[in-house]
Amino acid sequence: MRRIIINEKTKETRCAVLEEEQLVEIHQSYSSEDEIIGNIFAGRVKKVLPGMQAAFVDIGLPHNGYLHRNDLVSFQLAEASTNSSISHYVREGELLLVQVVKSGTDQKGPKLTTNIEFGGSHLVYMPYGNYKAVSKKIADEAERNRLLALTEEFCKNQEGILLRTASKGKSKKDLEEEYNSLKKKFEQVKKTAISKPQCVYEARSFVDRLLNEMSIKKEDTLISDQLERVQSLKTEYPESSILYHDKKEGIFSFYKIEQELEKLLKQIVWLKNGAYIIIEQTEAMTIIDVNTGKFSGKLSMRDTVLKTNELAAIEAAKQIRLRNHSGIILIDFIDMKQKEDRQYIEETLKKQMKQDRVQHKVLGFTELNILQITRKKVRQPVDISITEPCRLCKGTGRVPSAEAIAFKLERELWEYQFMDEEAVWIEATNDVIHLLAGENNEHLIKLEGILKFNIICSEYHTSNPSYRIKQFGDYHSIMERVRSYSKENKV
Repeated sequence: MRRIIINEKTKETRCAVLEEEQLVEIHQSYSSEDEIIGNIFAGRVKKVLPGMQAAFVDIGLPHNGYLHRNDLVSFQLAEASTNSSISHYVREGELLLVQVVKSGTDQKGPKLTTNIEFGGSHLVYMPYGNYKAVSKKIADEAERNRLLALTEEFCKNQEGILLRTASKGKSKKDLEEEYNSLKKKFEQVKKTAISKPQCVYEARSFVDRLLNEMSIKKEDTLISDQLERVQSLKTEYPESSILYHDKKEGIFSFYKIEQELEKLLKQIVWLKNGAYIIIEQTEAMTIIDVNTGKFSGKLSMRDTVLKTNELAAIEAAKQIRLRNHSGIILIDFIDMKQKEDRQYIEETLKKQMKQDRVQHKVLGFTELNILQITRKKVRQPVDISITEPCRLCKGTGRVPSAEAIAFKLERELWEYQFMDEEAVWIEATNDVIHLLAGENNEHLIKLEGILKFNIICSEYHTSNPSYRIKQFGDYHSIMERVRSYSKENKV
């Protein structure tokens, strides 16, 4: 049974998945870049680079999007040689309909495709997909054949369709209604008058997309701290248990998720036998090193190594999923001389990784006895999304970002909602105060109205983003103390 915890009370949106009371997934989105995944844009081709087989497309965002030749419908349908140039299919100045498939970074723009998709609860409609498939998670052969037959009935010409796991057992009528609804959205997008780069279709929100990917089942429990979300979930998933978190304590604190988040920023993860793994991430890959630590074992050296590696394989699979590591992942287990031991560890890891929804492949051991895994990148790793390069060590270490600190402060303030005191005095670094206040202090004013107390901020200087709550009390007394404090610091 899964419990899906949705935290939307503040500007940051977070979603956690618990299985058997254990945190197995964490997703966060406070970046507008995360919210554009799935959006469809009218984009103008700015550069075509045959050497890279790619084009850069202006979609109205700070960075131009990246469009590879292989993601062009015109190339896919042409069945052309793999050596054919992208310049045969697009030209500079051309206006294209493109969809964001991967968010960008500070240095790179988002990844784009012209093979656009419209996702629903039970299926994905691809106007130019020329592809029909059923989720591999539907194992029943008779059901797979039934659903595949339906895709043949629905699709016309070059259309494509992917039936999600949630389509299992659904009637032809239900699936056809959703197919027609998604097709209608595409027809509306095509009719949109376009003259400049702009968004022409907004996909589902961050939370909606996540829930779609998870294929919510009736035995799942969804818990949200936003009443509007609870109401919409009850409509969307009438068979599932939907709960509203109305307690003063933050929803992630209540379900012990906050403390687990802090652990995800640590390099060392201890195993229950006293051994440990070290997780190091570079731009190109993730490296996991296994160490026996305090564990010496009571039997032979072989048994000690095998037991440690088994626990490390289980924990590594859990951490890869939790931290959302992707690309090339290398695990340096303690050396095992016996082939059957290596096979046992590989099978143990594969078994644990089966729980991972993200596409991955366990490639086996190299000649140097290092286990290789590849995992598709769908979002930024957790540590990258909530930290920034340290200003003191110039990127060799990481500290919580100003955004993460501001969101943490806001969550703490929510726990004092409707308190007896009239005001609170907070000292914080300038970047944290600015993020908490928002443009023209709009967010701070709104927050004060909801929490029913005044929030008085004063700045203090330190190297890293931080805050501290100085005092609770009546408004005028605190203001007097703030003024006095400011004078003393100026002197």
